[in-house]
Amino acid sequence: MPTMGEEAVERIRRDHDHMLQLIERIRAECTERGRIDNCGDCSQSRQGVCHGNIEQMIRAFVETTLKHNLIELMFMEDRVPSAHRLAHNQAHMDIAQQLKAIRIVFSEDGNCVLAIDGIDHVHQTLLAHFKDYDQQLEAYLIEAALAPQP
Repeated sequence: MPTMGEEAVERIRRDHDHMLQLIERIRAECTERGRIDNCGDCSQSRQGVCHGNIEQMIRAFVETTLKHNLIELMFMEDRVPSAHRLAHNQAHMDIAQQLKAIRIVFSEDGNCVLAIDGIDHVHQTLLAHFKDYDQQLEAYLIEAALAPQP
């Protein structure tokens, strides 16, 4: 039977996989990326479908990522040293700011190409975050689960 720490780690990893899958789906939606700089260069029929799909997927990605950050905060409570928790929370705030910037740019001009460029930037940030913060968080969670209870 898995420990609470192992279950938490499994949840974190499942969330990461889901977030990365959403990024890939967002990227795959625009078939003209690399050839155009603005959605206005696509046909009207393609713009409508592409825009709607990308908008929904970005919304799902933002919600999934923010929810995941809250779950990690919950897992960190009382199980992770304060210095790591503070740095990890700041990293979450930085990711949230990037997500907010994507939503603002997208809502102002609806340019999916720019939104996907923003998603690419978030993707790189998330990969670094997984390595720099979440691997350590996983170690703390496993360690806390294995520690004798008072």
